[in-house]
Amino acid sequence: MYRGDLARDGHPAGATLDAAGAARLGLLWRGHLDGAIDGTPAVAHGMVIAGSAGGTLAAFDATTGRTIWSRHGLGAIAASPSVAGDRVLATALNGHAYAFGRAHGDLVWDWQAPVSSALWASPTVYRDEVIIGIASPYGDTPLVAGRVVALDLATGGQRWSFCTRAGCEPGGGVWSTPAIDDHGTAFVGVGNPIDGVLSFDASTGDRKWLSSLYADQDRDLDVGASPVILSLNGSEVVAQATVEGMFAMLDPRTGSVVWSEELVRGTAVHGLIASPAYDGTNLFTGSASPPSAMYALKPSDGAIAWRWYSFLPIYSAPAVGRGVLIFGTGAVLGDLKTGSLVAVSSSDGHLLWGYDANSAVRSGPALAGDLVVFGDSRGDLLAFRPKS
Repeated sequence: MYRGDLARDGHPAGATLDAAGAARLGLLWRGHLDGAIDGTPAVAHGMVIAGSAGGTLAAFDATTGRTIWSRHGLGAIAASPSVAGDRVLATALNGHAYAFGRAHGDLVWDWQAPVSSALWASPTVYRDEVIIGIASPYGDTPLVAGRVVALDLATGGQRWSFCTRAGCEPGGGVWSTPAIDDHGTAFVGVGNPIDGVLSFDASTGDRKWLSSLYADQDRDLDVGASPVILSLNGSEVVAQATVEGMFAMLDPRTGSVVWSEELVRGTAVHGLIASPAYDGTNLFTGSASPPSAMYALKPSDGAIAWRWYSFLPIYSAPAVGRGVLIFGTGAVLGDLKTGSLVAVSSSDGHLLWGYDANSAVRSGPALAGDLVVFGDSRGDLLAFRPKS
């Protein structure tokens, strides 16, 4: 599941990798797809499943890297696939959402969003439905109405849908993947001109509130990171990173801001664009704007506990193991032949391990047990495990 669970905290319950293991990580296998792998691979049932900008979705053996199945011509895939029972769900930038059989990759259903729409967010499986966020193509050309849609997991039939803006006016794209709490309340980032967080009932689509975090002023500062749900002093709160550079904590009942911190000065497709993580002690968010760094924040007030300077932009959503934080570095624009995978201590940020990918690493790493898997802009899929 994207970010480990529906709270989207990037801290999978099954992750066993610790700091000592991270320091001994070695390459287990390498696969390749026909385009950049920007989404976090899914690891389930002994398989690693990843999608590419070339329009391929493929399943690999998690131990050997052997290709189990692949499907081509799906449209560019920027998001992470999801696995639910015997189904694999994927979304593409051509507006299609797909369901495939997990074992052999057979197509089960294919749903298409309204014309000119793009699906950047990972499909969210909640009970027996699949929640899809709809946004505009890159550059908002054209600018389309942002929507949230729920599909039947078994058939792909549409159950409910709503627009983020009144009258389905263009804008308000849903670029991020919803987080859902134990009460069935969902939270999702919304793009310009709203630039905020939307709350709705995950079962019915009934809207609860919409909170704008700042005025866009034609700066294209979308809120594209997924929210993180956590507990603070015994109460639920929602953490949100933004392209503008603000990191905010929200009241889940009303959407009011509990606290906010301006970490960097963001610009379009930069700032705090990657989804943050939380390990029960600190929040972790990476910056794609100067100063490029991974920040550890205190959840009580947003104070910086530590920062690790990367000197390359961070588009990779960090993953947390046992005392270790793993993420990638590298650009979306410019030099795509420079990038790395990095492991630092989650307690103080000191470097534990690094791997020079010679390619931008925008994919968030997947953690499953002590296995680490990530993709890069060259289309390589790499799996690591601690050396004995």
